[in-house]
Amino acid sequence: MMNGAAICGAAITVPWLGAILLTVWRRHVRIVGFTASFVSVAASVLLLLSAPAGESLREALMALFSCLTLASTLMLPKRDCDPLIMGGILFILGATLTAYSTDNLAVFLAGWILTTIPFLLRSWFGASWRPATALSLSSVVLALAIAIIAASGHALSIETLKGRSPGGMTAFALLVAAVILRKGICPAQAWVADLAERSPAIPAALLLNGHFGALLVARLILPLFPRTSDNLFPVLSWFAMATALYVAIRALAENSPRRLLAFLALSQSAVILAGLESRTWDGITGAMVHWFVVTVSTVGLFGILRLLEVRFGENLTATRYLGLSQNAPRLAVSFAVFGLALVGLPGTLGFFSEDLLIHGTLMTHPLTGVVLPIATAMNAVSIFRLFAKLFLGKRRTGLTHMADALPRERWTLAAGLLFVVLGGLFPNLIVARRSAEVHAVASGYFVRFAKDSSK
Repeated sequence: MMNGAAICGAAITVPWLGAILLTVWRRHVRIVGFTASFVSVAASVLLLLSAPAGESLREALMALFSCLTLASTLMLPKRDCDPLIMGGILFILGATLTAYSTDNLAVFLAGWILTTIPFLLRSWFGASWRPATALSLSSVVLALAIAIIAASGHALSIETLKGRSPGGMTAFALLVAAVILRKGICPAQAWVADLAERSPAIPAALLLNGHFGALLVARLILPLFPRTSDNLFPVLSWFAMATALYVAIRALAENSPRRLLAFLALSQSAVILAGLESRTWDGITGAMVHWFVVTVSTVGLFGILRLLEVRFGENLTATRYLGLSQNAPRLAVSFAVFGLALVGLPGTLGFFSEDLLIHGTLMTHPLTGVVLPIATAMNAVSIFRLFAKLFLGKRRTGLTHMADALPRERWTLAAGLLFVVLGGLFPNLIVARRSAEVHAVASGYFVRFAKDSSK
């Protein structure tokens, strides 16, 4: 147990030490970022391998986010590889792993707040007022909910509180409000696109793909409020699907590549909430697998887009065909595969996660199960339109010599592509593991209901 705690502590503290080192030393930025991230990856993988079967959700999420951060340190363009941005990436990694790993509500709140700090300080990433307001408000609402739980005389351990509905309806409502604000669920969806457009692309992608809204549902709301969730939580599912459909429609007419990708990521990630609320084994398992698909695919897409911005100009637009595939064929192929995996192309892991989601949601909420494939079809049109505008068409003049993916970028993208493709060819390796972890999310009455509805 002590060894596990020490390993977990190393995974969390080493990135923060790396961020501090960069503020003081400000040299060898990529080496420091890569080394700190690699330590987190190694520690998280050790924790995952030692975790009991069916009880490794936290360790799996830690390993996933650590790997994505490691990939981000390699994909970060030279123009962005400065101490502020790299330090912010490491700071987000340490804070996210803190929230993933803890069983204490106060520590969870600290991790939740710390992930937003680089985007609230104008001297760091300097987000615009709308993202800053939404992130700050979500932290305040979550703090109020935890304060009510603590004031009700209960301990702050999630395991101790399971099934007790501490704080009653007030705490439950505040937790749901925190999910809506942090996740970007309607009517709080506007800040997501603003953050993607005005903040550094790769750190913004990491923040959005921490999926703290879904984490709050899986770690707190469902285990702590099983009966209340059964009666009232479907409302959040309807809001999630309304968000998925609304932003999918918005993406059809969007010409800013960053905002378009943000809409696609939000639309596809919103259905994770619907799957978690579906009260079926298929739906919950699909939500967990889709969590991995959305995270890997959207970080890859944002990383490729940033590489294109740096090499071909910051003013990329989807209003005309740019023909960049002739200059960057590897980036074009990687963009296409990540985009198609995001919208559930057969042969990728996204196909199986969406199939489980649709099957699970149709069993409990037929209307939600119908909206999901419609939103996904719209997203497929949008991702193909963006790919066509960026990579197809006549070759641009003035770009006779332009580097395609560099070796470090090439191998990083290849690892992500192998995950989504091999996951589609051998889905049981991932789906079976996530299915076993449904016990960690759906407990007590919720599990009994799920078993009955899946028969």
